[in-house]
Amino acid sequence: MSTPPSARATVFAPLQVEGAVERIVRRLGEAIGTGVLQPGERLPPELELADRLDVAPMTLRQALAILRDAGYVETRRGRGAGTFVVDDIARPLAQARRIPTRDELRDLIDWRRAVAGEAAFLAAARASNEARTLIADAAARAESSAFGDFAGYRLADSGFHLAVAETTGSPRLVAAETAVQAELGEILGSLPGSESVEAVRASTMGHTPILVAILQADAPAARDAMVAHVEATYDWIVGLHLGRLAADA
Repeated sequence: MSTPPSARATVFAPLQVEGAVERIVRRLGEAIGTGVLQPGERLPPELELADRLDVAPMTLRQALAILRDAGYVETRRGRGAGTFVVDDIARPLAQARRIPTRDELRDLIDWRRAVAGEAAFLAAARASNEARTLIADAAARAESSAFGDFAGYRLADSGFHLAVAETTGSPRLVAAETAVQAELGEILGSLPGSESVEAVRASTMGHTPILVAILQADAPAARDAMVAHVEATYDWIVGLHLGRLAADA
């Protein structure tokens, strides 16, 4: 059986030529926002990264310049030179936040149902014992981080969902889940009360039936549990937004 694609491998996979600068900015930005690329992490050298993305070095430099201007990465000179994810990534991420409209949120949730639901189904159907252990470990990390800072919890929560997607063996599902988690994290971080311990605990509890179904290789139950979890997140967002999104319906 081939090794499942990792979220990190997807970040550095070759790009299509069209709109390459924008695609690099989006891919690296989403990877930073979901914690696939960690604060302080050094990116591969420019020539190596350009080669891995299959783009011209100048194209890569344009994209990195945009990310630097946005405060996501920084370039260090001298000893240990290179391009790094900034240590205080919470600051630029906070500046990027905005509240979605009801239609935008519903569209995201519908897309997340399709992506995450199918990922859970395939994970339950295809996961090896080793992969199930990795998913269980990711769920445990999310649970243990529920009482820490919100940024740390969001990274751990994303890690659980990415672990499920990686188990499917589908690079497209991994990329789609990464994009969904980036957008979802931006929305959750913009809501008052999203950092409360009770809200985080309620969200984390939704992982349990997903994990149980995957461990039991029950694909339909895994999909149903994931969809229920996704819809619960929708209710959480609407509730923390003081019901305004629901009132717009």
